[in-house]
Amino acid sequence: MTIPTRSISAPLALLFASILFVTPAATQGPVRVDIHDPALNQGPKKEATGDKVMVSTQLPVVTETALKVLREGGNAVDAMIASVFVQHVHDYHQVSHFGAMSAIGYDAKSNKYWAINAVSMRPLAERGEHGDASKVAIGGVVRGLEALGKKYGTRSWASYLQPGIKAAEEGAIVTTFMFGINYNSWETDTLLKNNPEAAKFYMPDGHLVPVGQRWKMPALAAHMRKLADQGADYMYTGEWAQKFVKEANRRGGRVTMQDMAEYQPIWDEPTKFTYRGRKIYGSPPPDTGGPVVGYNLTVLENFDLKKMGHYAKSTDTLEIMARVAGRAEAETRLAIVDPLNFKVPTDLWISKDYGRMGAEFVRNTMPKVNLGAATTTAALARPGPLFPSVDGQDAEDLGSNHNVIVDAEGNWVSMLHTGHGGAPDVLIDGVKATGSTARAFTKGPGRRLVLPITAIIIAGQDGKPWLAMGTPGSPPQPITQVLVNILDFDMHPGEAADAPRFWAFRGNEQAIEIESRITKETKDGLTARGITVKDLGPYNWHTGSMQIVWRDQATGRLRGVTDPRRLGLAAGF
Repeated sequence: MTIPTRSISAPLALLFASILFVTPAATQGPVRVDIHDPALNQGPKKEATGDKVMVSTQLPVVTETALKVLREGGNAVDAMIASVFVQHVHDYHQVSHFGAMSAIGYDAKSNKYWAINAVSMRPLAERGEHGDASKVAIGGVVRGLEALGKKYGTRSWASYLQPGIKAAEEGAIVTTFMFGINYNSWETDTLLKNNPEAAKFYMPDGHLVPVGQRWKMPALAAHMRKLADQGADYMYTGEWAQKFVKEANRRGGRVTMQDMAEYQPIWDEPTKFTYRGRKIYGSPPPDTGGPVVGYNLTVLENFDLKKMGHYAKSTDTLEIMARVAGRAEAETRLAIVDPLNFKVPTDLWISKDYGRMGAEFVRNTMPKVNLGAATTTAALARPGPLFPSVDGQDAEDLGSNHNVIVDAEGNWVSMLHTGHGGAPDVLIDGVKATGSTARAFTKGPGRRLVLPITAIIIAGQDGKPWLAMGTPGSPPQPITQVLVNILDFDMHPGEAADAPRFWAFRGNEQAIEIESRITKETKDGLTARGITVKDLGPYNWHTGSMQIVWRDQATGRLRGVTDPRRLGLAAGF
């Protein structure tokens, strides 16, 4: 769920990477800041430790928001809700206030793991008088946050909105990363061309807000104040909902106030499976993450990966992992849908017998002869389609954030929220709601979007959480690789996230697109087996940005890391 940047020219990208920008403070003059500061941009990040709480998110200001809530006595859910509303401002280019969210967590009081799905949903096609219901996705993130707060939160709804309101009033500092994506949207998307309100929002003085300046969002702040006063109903049955229905239908969509009013998140059980004796909990369908990661690991359990060697140095290990991932992706591609409409064979995919059969399939697809000399090609900036729709059209790539938060009471939350919600070219009262082409039905009770959300929690020997993680992007393959690094190769979670990542057999080509930090022998071995190797460069941010928190099993202290491929900060106390 990352924004494609292939339309940004190489010289412009280099310019973004070399700028020193000015950061205006809220109450004083400008201060020069080095954009290579790892708290602000890509690069290595320090591991964090804490005795009571730990937070790992994609932006320092979001991590600091969560820590403030925790210091004031809030729990992990309170901190998560407030953080997401701040991300709606500071990561405006990646997520949407009318987008989707999905989370898994652990409630210390009941000693139970839980899952909530608040992914956006298509309207019912037979309602309304005209238009196309498949152009509309009713965003679920605000309803989902409301449900989380009611069930597990301890603070008032209005208090959750206050940090976001303040952030929108003061403005988000435009980083090179944000400006690059905004420039790409201005140059290639239709939103700013077709929607005057959007153009004014993005370009208040006729130009995009430049790097280092604060992008103030008074319209979004005003919207959030109404949301704080009126609750989530404001966006589903109230004034904003009415505006959205009118605008979406005017632009060729098909949605009614009844559709908006009926939207509710769904509480569920996480997908549960084991790997090397560890109990793992993941996002359940219609999210693809839990079933696909469970499938991958259930098959990989039948190979002695540690004996074969790490995939960055072993052709055998890399080929086996790639073939398993390719099989899992091909088999689950259209089989994971909304379980309110269809049976989803998750239990079959994660069964040990099926894993053994899958391993035999992989063994029997290996090459019998040497197929030639090594060749390496450059890969696209973003490999392969991420969310193919039912008719084969690629889904729009709208961005996402993943947060992991642990509180002093032992509650854990791993959540992804994203931009998939709305209708084409819609922006209302500062809320970007431009839709999604992710696949979903417009008939039947199960009309939620199918997205590769992959929140993960691994249980310790006592059954309580040991490690939680997640990433934006297209997570199942990267998450599988990091878990293999941790559980097979005994790597420190930070090293596991830093290690080279790859995309395997996406589409119709037998190719592995991989970061270049692998041995020449491994590359040569793959191409001799008929597999094309595509170079993603040393670090490619399209392979995800891991947020990981774990409890040190020796000391009991909490630890956290964030990925070097994007922004981020892990911190605790």
